Amino acid sequence: MTAQARKGRGAASSAAQGKDRQDSEQPVSWLELFFDLVFVTAFDRLAQRLLAHPDLPTFGVFALLFVALWWAWLGNTNFAARYGNSCRTYRWGTLAQMLTLAALAVSVRGDLIDVGAFFALGYAANRTILVVMLVLRGREEGRLSPGDRTLALGFTVGAVLWVASAWLGGPAQLLLWGVALALDLACVLYTEARYDRETPHRGHFPERVGLLLIVFLGAVVTELIRGAAEQRLQPADQLPAVLALLSIMAIWRLYFDEAHTLPALLAESSGRAGTLLAWAYTHLPLMLALSVLSVGFGLGIAEEGAEADRHERLLVSTALAVIFVSLTLLRFFSVRPLDAGTVAPAPLRPALSLSSVARLVGAALLLLLIAVPVSTTGYQAACTLITLGVAYLSWLDPVREALNQLEDRLSEDGGAEPSEADRPPDGPSAVDSGKKSEEREAS
Repeated sequence: MTAQARKGRGAASSAAQGKDRQDSEQPVSWLELFFDLVFVTAFDRLAQRLLAHPDLPTFGVFALLFVALWWAWLGNTNFAARYGNSCRTYRWGTLAQMLTLAALAVSVRGDLIDVGAFFALGYAANRTILVVMLVLRGREEGRLSPGDRTLALGFTVGAVLWVASAWLGGPAQLLLWGVALALDLACVLYTEARYDRETPHRGHFPERVGLLLIVFLGAVVTELIRGAAEQRLQPADQLPAVLALLSIMAIWRLYFDEAHTLPALLAESSGRAGTLLAWAYTHLPLMLALSVLSVGFGLGIAEEGAEADRHERLLVSTALAVIFVSLTLLRFFSVRPLDAGTVAPAPLRPALSLSSVARLVGAALLLLLIAVPVSTTGYQAACTLITLGVAYLSWLDPVREALNQLEDRLSEDGGAEPSEADRPPDGPSAVDSGKKSEEREAS
């Protein structure tokens, strides 16, 4: 048998194994939930750091550390979604990563002059463990795939940069952290574009992302209760916490009313993971904004005075606006494979839907509300009304319901290609079946 024939046979075997894995159930394990809770502990400590000093320099450090922690979480999640969460490599590797995360959680609240080296070495250890997991997984499969080899090399270089930054301080250290994170991202993007890699599990990946979002929302509620506990048990004093809780409930509804498993289903049917990764990366600003929102709500509930009111308005309005824009992008990336013609040639024009318009208008109103001269209670009530209004209009959106129905059909059919009748009813996007057949024949 020639080398080319062996390569073709191996590719066919991998494709068959990938199809079997996609068809099998892969629920999120207890270990993954435990792992996520450790992460949220680190995120909560970051939020407390920002709450203590809600100024621009502190926010810059907060955002950089948040991105680093979220990127470490995504590396573990992506490994489980692509290669399974029941193998020995994943189980032992995840337990080892949890030790590094606990160390990072301890260090994120201190002054970087004192703890920057500790954080850098802990993060380098976390990335090194991920590299070892990739290598061990390759040994289990008999060989390390070209894509995993590239990732392992890139992540190793990134870990070296983190180690090197331990001997630096101040802006130089932060700059090197940013370079290491950018290198990791570039390595992932290059690998996805260069190699035909297996797509993440269509059920496991969105479930894991959704569960982390639930834990984030729970962390926000914890902050609300923490602030409300410091106030008197009088209706007027507890009203800010009630209004904030209503906003969180509306955000929960906005996210989980969407067809959030649709990107993974379409990525599987189209064989392209690029849009799915864009959908996943959009959760970074969404979750960062939720963390900032908890700080803003905490200031509004527990603190008094003009300075606290100014910080609350800036943090809450900006965070809610970013959340609405992120949700709009999630809708866009959910249907992007249809729009791009990878599964169906018809453009969906998702920006014209009622949900998207309501979210963008709501974001603009929230930003304008920062400068409106109203009382603190009036501002809090206005934010809640805008959030509830956006949630209600999104619930009325017929495109949302059509996308949910499409998601149900694809789930039942095992990710099969959607038919023309399955597309959301967006009038300007309709094309005749003859054009669809011609494009399929041309491809």
